[in-house]
Amino acid sequence: MELKKPIKIKDKEIKKLDLAKEKFTADVIIRAEKEFLVTGGVFPSGAMEDSRAYLLVVASKMLDVRTDELQEQLSGEDFISVTDVIKGFYNGTGLNALIQNFLGNQQS
Repeated sequence: MELKKPIKIKDKEIKKLDLAKEKFTADVIIRAEKEFLVTGGVFPSGAMEDSRAYLLVVASKMLDVRTDELQEQLSGEDFISVTDVIKGFYNGTGLNALIQNFLGNQQS
């Protein structure tokens, strides 16, 4: 996923995040749930995956970076895009996120 605004992690500029579906594993989900709940994460009534904060934790596990690094550096627009992609994995398809990404690129 191409970032609108590059971020810097471990002194390395990052312009693209590898959020491949293959990285969305049971281990990632379980580690993300544990971190989210242990750090006091709250989520709307229903599913935890409705929380963008939780979805960011999942992304951080997939990318093998600290959640706070992503949280502090991602632009709001990139944050929404990243969490939409992760939410798409829970819905069984990333189609909605792909459509939104495509439409966003068309408007630029």
